[in-house]
Amino acid sequence: MGLLAAVELGGTSCQVATGRARAGKPGAVAERFEIPTGDPQPTLAALAEWLDARGPFAALGIASFGPLRLDPAARDYGRLLAESKPGWRDADVLAPFRSLAQRLALETDVGAAALGEQLARTGRGTLAYVTVGTGIGGGLAIDGRVHHGQLHPEMGHLRVPHDGSFAGICAAHGDCWEGLASGPALAARSGTLPEALPHDDPAWATEAELLAHGLLAITAVAMPDTIVLGGGVMQRVGLREAVAQRLTELDGGFAPLPEVVAPALGKDSALAGTLALAGRVLEA
Repeated sequence: MGLLAAVELGGTSCQVATGRARAGKPGAVAERFEIPTGDPQPTLAALAEWLDARGPFAALGIASFGPLRLDPAARDYGRLLAESKPGWRDADVLAPFRSLAQRLALETDVGAAALGEQLARTGRGTLAYVTVGTGIGGGLAIDGRVHHGQLHPEMGHLRVPHDGSFAGICAAHGDCWEGLASGPALAARSGTLPEALPHDDPAWATEAELLAHGLLAITAVAMPDTIVLGGGVMQRVGLREAVAQRLTELDGGFAPLPEVVAPALGKDSALAGTLALAGRVLEA
């Protein structure tokens, strides 16, 4: 199998990598390049230029924030369907990379991360990957395959109980899960950037409560054996454990609960999953 490439488009930064696929394992990153997420045309062009200097590639995988059209038969395949990032609505995330490889794979960033994390474990069962950062997003991997449904999961737009004291910041839904508990929402609610909030600030208890309610909803619907909880907000020491404890309390012993863990692949979950997907299109 020849050299592969991976593209990860995120709300704060974008990165590309070269690497290899490994049968039944997450892809292995060899070399990478990262830039802040700006307007689509210059951002995508810079990523494509870096890869072009290192090609050709046997296959290339692209993992992007959404909502994203993943159906190859659709007229708008590869295009972003909403203004989740200013200026990116209707952006074609495939076009700048088509000339770099004959075979392309497309996935959401969180779907690719879910796959990477599951392959880093047993590759079996049901794993939910949830990232809490610029936004909230989630993907599902079931027995080594990413679940899509009609479009793909949009876990960040779940509705969770709250006291109504904060209207939320989601441009589409206001007080959805992302609108209440993402990094920018935490900053807006507390008046302080998350990284500057003291450990004993009441905002962290509220954050754990909101996150636990979202995980409870995911558990009730998907019954994952593992929830990987990542993203910038989850770097706060003790937050993941507080969320898991509150999830146990909310469940009240009603149903089996997933293990709530940190990403095994660190910040490479999506890149590793994307390289694995690129390897799979060569086998199809």
